Amino acid sequence: MNDKISILIAAGGTGGHLFPAVAVCEQLNDITGGRCEFYFVGNSNKIESRVVPSLGYNFHPIKIMGIKKSPAVLLLPFQIASAINKCRKLIRENNISAVIATGAYLSFPPGYAANLHKLPLFLLESNVRPGKAIKSLCKYATKIITSFDESINYFDKSYHNKISALGNPIRKQFLDFPNKIDARNSFGIPLDMKTIFIFGGSLGASSINKAVEKHLDSLLESGYFVLWQTGKNYQFNGAKHKNLIVKEFIDNIADYYSAADLVVCRSGATTVWEITVAAKPAILVPLPSASNNEQLFNAEILKKNGAAEIILNNQIETKLFEIIDTIFSDDKLEQMSAAARKLARPNAARDVALEVLKTIGYEL
Repeated sequence: MNDKISILIAAGGTGGHLFPAVAVCEQLNDITGGRCEFYFVGNSNKIESRVVPSLGYNFHPIKIMGIKKSPAVLLLPFQIASAINKCRKLIRENNISAVIATGAYLSFPPGYAANLHKLPLFLLESNVRPGKAIKSLCKYATKIITSFDESINYFDKSYHNKISALGNPIRKQFLDFPNKIDARNSFGIPLDMKTIFIFGGSLGASSINKAVEKHLDSLLESGYFVLWQTGKNYQFNGAKHKNLIVKEFIDNIADYYSAADLVVCRSGATTVWEITVAAKPAILVPLPSASNNEQLFNAEILKKNGAAEIILNNQIETKLFEIIDTIFSDDKLEQMSAAARKLARPNAARDVALEVLKTIGYEL
């Protein structure tokens, strides 16, 4: 099979939906020797409109929004119909072989178009608890690929034969971790110093940042080295300290994971799986406004398996230092790290890519 394999991808809105799809695309091209052509659909004002073209993939905007309590929701049926027609045109004009969708409202039009054209449809669910779009497309899906084994409990039993728990696909560049010594040397961190990496995503997490600033003096006075990514929505105006590195944005996150003994962060699916691959103990602070409360469900899986502790968003300002100090004082780090490593599935992107190729009949 030497011809190009054209695949339609619905992934975007957030990095948590986009980057697992990109990771699968990387592996599809690796396995096939670059024979795959990808056609991404997404919103013109979301992350996918910037990232997808920068990676050299085809991007086709479709106008689609989530269900909101406003008069604009009346336009939704017309937007869905228009988006489905655009996806159908892409399928016809580019000889699409399969459709991959990673959830959120963006997934429905291409998923439904796949059904109309009788194409294989692969649904990728990163969170423990599937969202509405994924659940609505189950009846059309050829394969449902979940990150967590526990996700099967949230699907109707009639779909269980379609489900494979393969893990959350992570990009190749993230899997190439520097060793801890090199990472610490790059930051000037003594090898024997207790080090915490705290972050809240590109925009930052207000509750985490406020808690860090409140407890920062105590952390530094207690002998911790703090790596703190604030996000662009938060400005730290405190004094400089030799055991503190503050960054608005970081693009070498693997170095930060490698240097740290403990991570404090949100519990989006991509972050949770990065933590397991990095084998880092974590304090997880689920985003309370996350739709479907998925971040709490993700965090609970790691806690249940002994890889993380959870602090609720409204408790972090009072409990952060106490929980950090308890983890270090009780020598729990090695045990938590082993638990995280046991959950990790570093080959998830390749396993998903192989599943796609096998299903569409590519000779491996």
